[in-house]
Amino acid sequence: MKTIDKIAILCILTFAAAACNPSVEPTPVPEPDVVKPETRTLTFVLPELVLEEGEDAPAAFKTAWVPGDQIVVHGEYAKNQVTVTLGAGDISADGKSATLTVENLYPYRREDCGSTLYASYPAAMADNLKHCFFYSKFSTTNAELMAACNNGDTFQFQRICGVLSMTVQGDYEGYLLSTPKKEALGFGFLQVKLTDKEQLFSQYKGDPLAQVEGPVDGSRILLYMPDGTTLSAGFTVKLKENGDYTKIFKYGEPVVISRGGLVDIGDITDGLQRYDNPFSDDIKDLDAEGNANCYVITEPGGYKFKAVKGNDPVQFLAEPAEAKVLWETWNDDSEVTPGSVLASASYAEDYVILRTPDTLHPGNAVVAATDENGVILWSWHIWIPETAIQTGSYGGIMGADLMDRNLGALVATEATDSQIDVRSYGMVYQWGRKDPFTAAGSFNSSTQATYAGEPEEVAALQISLAESIANPRLLGHVNNGDWATIPQNDFWTEMEKTIYDPCPPGYRVPNRTGDFWSSDLTTQAGWGVNLTAGWLKLGNPAAVFPIAGYRDDYSVGGMAKVGVRTLYWFARANDDAKGAGADLRSDKAYTFGSAPKARLGSVRCVKE
Repeated sequence: MKTIDKIAILCILTFAAAACNPSVEPTPVPEPDVVKPETRTLTFVLPELVLEEGEDAPAAFKTAWVPGDQIVVHGEYAKNQVTVTLGAGDISADGKSATLTVENLYPYRREDCGSTLYASYPAAMADNLKHCFFYSKFSTTNAELMAACNNGDTFQFQRICGVLSMTVQGDYEGYLLSTPKKEALGFGFLQVKLTDKEQLFSQYKGDPLAQVEGPVDGSRILLYMPDGTTLSAGFTVKLKENGDYTKIFKYGEPVVISRGGLVDIGDITDGLQRYDNPFSDDIKDLDAEGNANCYVITEPGGYKFKAVKGNDPVQFLAEPAEAKVLWETWNDDSEVTPGSVLASASYAEDYVILRTPDTLHPGNAVVAATDENGVILWSWHIWIPETAIQTGSYGGIMGADLMDRNLGALVATEATDSQIDVRSYGMVYQWGRKDPFTAAGSFNSSTQATYAGEPEEVAALQISLAESIANPRLLGHVNNGDWATIPQNDFWTEMEKTIYDPCPPGYRVPNRTGDFWSSDLTTQAGWGVNLTAGWLKLGNPAAVFPIAGYRDDYSVGGMAKVGVRTLYWFARANDDAKGAGADLRSDKAYTFGSAPKARLGSVRCVKE
């Protein structure tokens, strides 16, 4: 008889006997191995501070616990973590340790380490994930952060950050510190791993911070920074009085911050200079709703936006010196007056500053930030439409809310029997590039729209990504292939908006599926086309698209097939040579397809 059969029979006889004879108890079933809450008396010890004889402890470091201090203690799960609040009776006479009884502790036991509980200070900065395990995550780095693992019932804390310290005389309430090279001064969050077997003081980091602000505590300024923070060209501190920055201090020597270390600059009062704010009160933030490669202006005035790469708010440019207007267009064949779309562009303190004429002239312009040698570091498209941009799903036929016009179009295309307004053609783009180029300048014409400013150039062959950034007027040229010398299929992606996406804040290049219509337009509700007037439409109410043509890959310097075909790019790359798009051809078919990346097509942005 098999062993399993014997066990089954034995179990049946046992339970039967118990049923017949109450005095016979059934064999107990062992309970599962469940972590139960514990009550323990814990001691929290501050880090040692080594001082020279007669030296006072610097104010930058905590040297004694005080009543009200709060510490987070956790095991595996954040939901079970405990916030410990110290009372006067818990703290030792010298303040260096505190001992108290803590309930509802859930130890996290592992074979690879002996520590089972983990602590973070201050509790207000703890931001542990659901499964925090043996990590301590902090929501900022500009604070005196400490972490520890238990050794029995004792936690010996360790400092996570070092300190940059200085003093200033005067009635200042706040500071803002930045570096000339936009080096990381801290991070949006910091996660560390401290066990009895391993110590990682920078396990995971959030977005780097290119500037840090905080209060002036009396006369002292303290900045806490992670281990290894390097300010290779020094730093700049602006000081705030009565809500405005009025003074500035520039320090030109390199600074390196080590964990638990202190760099004391001393009293900076004598080095203060008057700060003249380059941003007048009437200047509006264009990137208040997010950063992008394109910004829309609808009213005359002054504007600013961060000099960062695309939609990444922390990718500041390296050492920009100035900004300028590269070129302007009115989207037709009129002679463009220089300064009519944008009156000026300048750079100051991480921002590009724009001024429009007193009366807006609808059009498009490109502005660029340059280094001290005039090399373009990045460029942005400024879009001034004549009529307000609308978005809609057009009777649900679209998978995402779609703009009512092409990117860069000054007016929306109207589905009437009259010829469409050529200013609804918008701008055209090589697949994956952020910078616009002009479309046709007159109805069904192969001639480009006119412009004022730096001339457009066509390279003899393909160009590199770096060349495309430094030369936003340069078109890479190749037949039936990619404009880029090294193909990259993630310049635009369907997963997320990239730093090369040409759409304004809140919008992106549409996905191949889900955002646009299905592949055969002629089967869609509301389908219609009018080749005489130059438009096609679908949906109810109708989304109208100009038959704007494109610039072909073998002749990128001029328009082709205007009034016969048009190309709308999607964010997906088909392969190294081609991008996905709605390749709409009245002489062939109105379906989805692909086109060479060197070709210039239209973009119809969708809501993020």
